Amino acid sequence: MMGFDSPQMQELMRLYVTIHRIAKVGMSVPILVASALSDPYLSFAAALNGLAGPLHGLPNQEVLLWSKTVVEECGENTTTEQLKDHVWKTLNSGKAVPGFGHGVLRKTDPRYTCQREFALKHLPNDPLFQLVKNPWPDVDAHSGVFLSYYGLTEARYYTVLLKRFGY
Repeated sequence: MMGFDSPQMQELMRLYVTIHRIAKVGMSVPILVASALSDPYLSFAAALNGLAGPLHGLPNQEVLLWSKTVVEECGENTTTEQLKDHVWKTLNSGKAVPGFGHGVLRKTDPRYTCQREFALKHLPNDPLFQLVKNPWPDVDAHSGVFLSYYGLTEARYYTVLLKRFGY
């Protein structure tokens, strides 16, 4: 329906939807609201509104935009030292580096690992994918990179995409 009919994009969307459906807000909020015997539509609306916040609806968009600033400032062949400097620049400005060091993760997110396998198979040389490194990348560390790579370049649409598929 969105005009993306390549087999790789279809494979990505199957992976993307499966991985992103596992979300605490998207699953727990409607159950909580429904437990008060609220109308099912109100329960669904509550879940969507909960996902609209920046901690659930925007991370993959923020990661993509941050990664693009790295490539813009450092070039497509960013060295580890340049990346390290850019990370410190971001942190010293009082901002977090999106998609990394999730508060509860002390190991790599297994949903990230599934996406990494996809990336190694289909876009191993993409400069934005090359930026995704430890510490402890989470599910959003490169999901936006994939969408952009396959032509869904309007990052503001990513939150809508997540809501549409139940994230």
